[in-house]
This record gives sequence, structure tokens and C-alpha cells, in this order.
Amino acid sequence: MPNDYNDYNNGGYNNYGGNGNDGNSGNSSQYYFDQNNNYNNYYQNSYNAQYAAQNSWDPMRNSNPYASAAAQQQTMRYSMKDVMARTFLFMTIALLLTAITSLAVYTTNPYFLIQNGMSTFWILAILEIGIVIGATFAIKANNTVLSGALFVAYSIINGLTLSVIFLVYTEGSIAKVFFLTAGLFGVMAIVGFTTDRDLTSFGSLLMIGLFGIIIASIVNIFLKSSGLDYLLCILGIAIFLGLTAYDTQKIKKLAMNNPGYSLSVIAMYGALELYLDFINLFLKLLQLLGKKN
Repeated sequence: MPNDYNDYNNGGYNNYGGNGNDGNSGNSSQYYFDQNNNYNNYYQNSYNAQYAAQNSWDPMRNSNPYASAAAQQQTMRYSMKDVMARTFLFMTIALLLTAITSLAVYTTNPYFLIQNGMSTFWILAILEIGIVIGATFAIKANNTVLSGALFVAYSIINGLTLSVIFLVYTEGSIAKVFFLTAGLFGVMAIVGFTTDRDLTSFGSLLMIGLFGIIIASIVNIFLKSSGLDYLLCILGIAIFLGLTAYDTQKIKKLAMNNPGYSLSVIAMYGALELYLDFINLFLKLLQLLGKKN
């Protein structure tokens, strides 16, 4: 296990705080980074919970693709290529919004999220979960405008909450992990799109594993075990790699058997799921491989 990983989980920010190069006292800087360390413990659970919430309120789960003639007409109207292309377009736009927002916050007010303790984070985290649930209801109602607006809002708020990673990790390691995430994500998306095997049961097992990680992570907040944290990180990477393939196949099936939703709504639904897969995978890989400041 890398030494800097252990140092990070043990709150190793003393050197940065003690320098006082930013004009603040060592105690003040240490306070910021103590809060930052708390943030690391909570934000992993937050994004896991957001994915779980989105799937718990899955608007497509109980849809019957053969329920009506209208649904059959919709199936003929949209090609798989159109659905997948728009899905990845929406996901890419959302990721760009998140990245731009994070960089803007970091360059203007890097301590925005932690300067008031954990209160700002909790407000944003609760808001994010609420937006995810609201977006899924908008999708179920086939409301393109509302689901799109909520998705944009969610992407921007995610940028606010993720801005703190620039205080924890070097910019170079963030960039490297991002490109690694993109490569692994792309491979698993191709697997999900091309495989002939039905991944439905596989996806159910992965969701059970995800809920297990959430529960274990909450317990570890009190145990403060770096070994368990490391194990949960590895398991999280494996789970979200699998979920990427599963969700891609699920979108493919929706394109083939459209239960009556518009093209943009189906693409929005798929983009939200894949966006959450990407963000969670990125955070897990960054926790494991990122170089600390």
C-alpha cells in the first residue's frame, strides 16, 4: 500500500498547513485541511448514494416496451445509433460543465467548500440527491425540458463539490487519472454495447455490492481503518467498471425496445447513469492513484 495513501487517511496535511505561505496561521490552514480530510470521508459516500438513488427511482425499470402500439411506433422512430450518440453527447456536455465549474471555483475561491466546515458540503450533497430524484421523475414524465434543466443544474453543483480535489491532489495526477478513467470507461462501455450476454443479473449483484460499500463506508467513518478504506476503494472501482458495461447495455435495450419516451429523454436518462458511473469511477481511481499535495 502506498505510504501517501496511509498519510492521507491519517490526516497528513501538517506540512502544508505549517508553512503559512498564504498569509494565514498554521492552525488556520490545518483547520481547513482537517475539514478537507472529513470531506474525503463523506463525498465518496455521497456520490455512491446518488447513483443508488437514481437507480432506486429508475423510471425505466417497470416499463413494458410492448404495452401499446404507440410504443411500437416509437421503437421504429429512433435508431440505436441516434440514441447512443445523443446519450454520449449529453454525458460529455455534463462532464465539461462539471470540469469548468470545478476549475472556476478552484481559481477564484479554492476554500469555498470547506471554509464553513462541512455545512456547505452537506447542503450541496442533499441538494444533489434531490435533483437526481427529481430528474428521474421528470424523465418518467417524458419532460425533456425539465429533465435537461435538472441535469445541467446537477452537473454544475457537482463541479462545486468536486472543486476540493484540487486542494488534495496535484493537478498533474488529476489529469492522468481523468484520462485513465476515460480509457477504462470507454473499454467497459464497448463491452456492454457489444456483448451478447444478458447483464441484468450481473447488474443486480453489482447494485447489492454498491449498497454494501455504502454501509461499510459509513461504518468506517467511525472505525477509521485505512485498510478497510483501501479495500472498499478497490471494490468500488470493480463495481463501477461493471456498472458501466451494465448501464450501456441497458441503454442499448431501451433503444431497441423504446417504451414510449422521446429520443432526448431516453438519451438524458442514459447520460445521467453513465455520468454517475464515470464520476464515481474517477473518484475511486483518484483516491487510489492520485498524488497528494
